[in-house]
Amino acid sequence: MRRSALLAAVGELLAERGPGFSLAEAAGLAGISTATAYRNFSDTASAIDAFYAELSGDLLAAFDRLPAGPDPVADIRAACREWVAQASRWGAAAVHVRSPRGVLARREDSFVGGLYERLGGLVGRAIDSGAAPAQDVRFAVLMWVTIFDERVVVDLTHTLGWTTRQVADHLTGALLRVLGLPSVS
Repeated sequence: MRRSALLAAVGELLAERGPGFSLAEAAGLAGISTATAYRNFSDTASAIDAFYAELSGDLLAAFDRLPAGPDPVADIRAACREWVAQASRWGAAAVHVRSPRGVLARREDSFVGGLYERLGGLVGRAIDSGAAPAQDVRFAVLMWVTIFDERVVVDLTHTLGWTTRQVADHLTGALLRVLGLPSVS
């Protein structure tokens, strides 16, 4: 309970001002003692790492809970909706913990590798079923990750005030066009 409150505070502080906060500040925001915060994390950087590990794990777990149906395009749409729902909650914080390395170069990273595996599987199913034209799955996944970048979700939800449904619909339509699929259902 205390750890989850602390990680929520870390996410809130990241979203507000980036990584320039102390673990004591996160503890105060979480309503726990600084000593308790330091029992959970050695420093602010380790708390930020834990926050990122939790949000990335939550996204992959959410993808895993999506049932695979007979229509691979419907499954792609469902994954897109879930991604926007997740990123609308943590995107403003996640933009501060981004790697300067490319997505394809980080496939050995557990989160990026897991994300690539799930998205690549969905694209592969669409290709194998004939719903999508033959294409380089690596490029398709890279475009998916690019279109659904959390900075884009934050811009659309926070700056433009779009609903998560509007964001999901627009970004999904763009992705489907890139994949060579009809963008209307």
